[in-house]
Amino acid sequence: MSALADVMKGVAADMAGRQDELNRLDAAAGDGDLGNTVAIAAQAVRAAIDGSDDADPAALLRRCGTDVATAAPSTTGTLTARGMLGAARAIGGAPGEPPVRLLYLGFAAALAAIQAAGKAAPGEKTMIDALAPAVAALSDHADAGAQLSDALSAAAAAARLGAEQTKDMTAKAGRARWLAERSQGAEDAGARFVALVLESAASRAHER
Repeated sequence: MSALADVMKGVAADMAGRQDELNRLDAAAGDGDLGNTVAIAAQAVRAAIDGSDDADPAALLRRCGTDVATAAPSTTGTLTARGMLGAARAIGGAPGEPPVRLLYLGFAAALAAIQAAGKAAPGEKTMIDALAPAVAALSDHADAGAQLSDALSAAAAAARLGAEQTKDMTAKAGRARWLAERSQGAEDAGARFVALVLESAASRAHER
């Protein structure tokens, strides 16, 4: 199993264990089923990895993105799939780049793909508020020639801070904008999801 596949499979297992937590957060401004979507997407990722012997990172991300889109066609599932497919295109077109640079390119492309599909901007209380600062942290660490585990840890910390800051934001995108008052003071579930993914990835990378 490739390093990417190993980390992704570990992250998928960790996310499946966060189902109830994410459902509770999502209930503040949504249907309360984000955790269910994440668990389904995580199962799709694990199955895609188990069913693939392709060590090429772009091909693996493309397969995972395609399978998540089919298995979890909700808003978050679709956006996650778009992010994976965007990342696959980016790293597939950048052979020979150092690992942290590839990581940055992949996450930057994922951010662009998710924003293009979801039409959300920073400050609107969505997953973008965790993902955008994480991408900025990855850019800084790629430029500095940092180690992969350090870059992931920095991205996870930036995403966590971004997610926490959504407590003070008013939802302006998606279904949550209709329940903006109800979600006041609550952390955005999508932003928390992004932070949890990066925290898990950082932990798994440190274990390797």
